[in-house]
Amino acid sequence: MTLANLSGSIAALLGVVFIWPQVIRVYAKQSVEGVSGLSHLIGLSGTLMWFTYAISTQSLPMLISNANIEIAIIALMVMLVRKRALPLWLPVTVSAVTAAYCVVLSAVAPSAVGITGVLIGTPAILPQVWRAIRTEYLLGVSPSSYLLLVSMSLGWFTHGILIDDAIVSYPNLLLAPSALFIAWKAWSSQRRAAQVSVA
Repeated sequence: MTLANLSGSIAALLGVVFIWPQVIRVYAKQSVEGVSGLSHLIGLSGTLMWFTYAISTQSLPMLISNANIEIAIIALMVMLVRKRALPLWLPVTVSAVTAAYCVVLSAVAPSAVGITGVLIGTPAILPQVWRAIRTEYLLGVSPSSYLLLVSMSLGWFTHGILIDDAIVSYPNLLLAPSALFIAWKAWSSQRRAAQVSVA
């Protein structure tokens, strides 16, 4: 196994697991407090584009990782809709429009889908960063999910460098520090909330 394959496999494995602590937390706590619906809505679209790019480049690690992330984001969408943080028509419309876009564009220029995935998917974390800055308690946000996201993005960055694919590597220069900030803010706010409830 080459170093590029190993880094892709590790990044894909982290891509399979990173989001599930967030899904579990939202369902276990029955709370979406502090969770950015906009971030996950953008992620829903961007991940579908990454999935399409993975098909066109025949990258099994990216395919597995993004299929898993899409399933997890759909699970989060269900809770965001159920808790009235998002209206149902919004994720349904975003999914339909993105799917149509991916089908049409991948037939014409597959790399353009990857580039669009970078342009849309990369900043998907920014609304969650903004929400973390503005919100005192991030009780619905999983710190472990975001720490795993940091690890995953470092893995994809390394993999992208090794396979000489900027579309895979460079978005992680924004993703890793953003996820690290969210993890820290969620951990510290949940710790404060626990101290307040004990006192």
